[in-house]
Amino acid sequence: MKRIDWWLVIPVILLSCLGLLILRSVELELFWYQLGFVILGILIWIFVSIVDHKIFMAFWVWGYVISVILLILPVIFGSYIRGSYRWITLGPVLLQTSEIVKPILLIFVAMAIKKWYVLFVIIPLLMIWRQPDLGSTLVLTAGIVTMIVSKYSLKKVFLWAGLAAVILGLSARLFLHDYQKDRLTTFINPYADPLNTGYHVIQSVIAVGSGGMWGRGLGRGTQSQLRFLPEYHTDFIFATMAEELGFAGSFLILIIYYVMLWRLYTLLILSEDPVAKLYLQGVLGMLTFQIFVNIGMNIGIAPVTGITLPFLSYGGSSLVSLMITFGLVQSISSQIRLNKV
Repeated sequence: MKRIDWWLVIPVILLSCLGLLILRSVELELFWYQLGFVILGILIWIFVSIVDHKIFMAFWVWGYVISVILLILPVIFGSYIRGSYRWITLGPVLLQTSEIVKPILLIFVAMAIKKWYVLFVIIPLLMIWRQPDLGSTLVLTAGIVTMIVSKYSLKKVFLWAGLAAVILGLSARLFLHDYQKDRLTTFINPYADPLNTGYHVIQSVIAVGSGGMWGRGLGRGTQSQLRFLPEYHTDFIFATMAEELGFAGSFLILIIYYVMLWRLYTLLILSEDPVAKLYLQGVLGMLTFQIFVNIGMNIGIAPVTGITLPFLSYGGSSLVSLMITFGLVQSISSQIRLNKV
């Protein structure tokens, strides 16, 4: 019990419970499914956290190989759902492999960042992007870039960032799918096509605004309960929560996320292990980006990219991935405490 980092545990438990609470109010079947994955995720977290993180780091090459294999499986054996190959079927469960590989690839980058073969991380990133899964690609890239940035001067970082922005801007027309281009256009003016490409953003903003200070109450949100709000349980669960719990509930969520990110930053500062420090940087960058973009697209200040909200959004694969990630963080935290004794 003394090894448990409650500054990590409490935010995760609170967010998971709030996610279950919202899912219970909108659809009972989703609640039971997610509850099963919360229990499974906690067991995985306990297992990963009691193992020294250096043991997992030692198998970084095999982890990379396993990641590539996992990303190939949906193409060969996966289900074609909503225009993409992202999932493999395991009995009654759909496993999204791009979620599972996130913590594994962060380990790979942390171990290989001083060596030229860190460039091999581009292969799984391209595979995720080609599924297509732009959201997961951006989230994982944010974590990796945060790790790389720490190794170079700000001058070089800004130079590379500017060059990357130019390249991405010029290649967007060639490499982005039509629906991805529509999302960028919709972000600028969602009311240009309110019944099609702009529908998600408009309904989300209505849901957030209609919650007021204290919300309409659980099970009483018109946008989510009447299904005007698309993806009310995944991408737009923050809008669902804001409508039912209001500004007060939204503010509570932000406070919990702040505590979580603050703790990750604190551990990053305290860690003396360079590999663990890099891994924490990647997790911090990945989660910060994911939280900002998801909430931003729910309130209309960021384009819709299919990025879920950590621990709140419905999805077993995402939850398991996060529990693995935080299990490793807990293991690092335990090591930091032992070193301080």
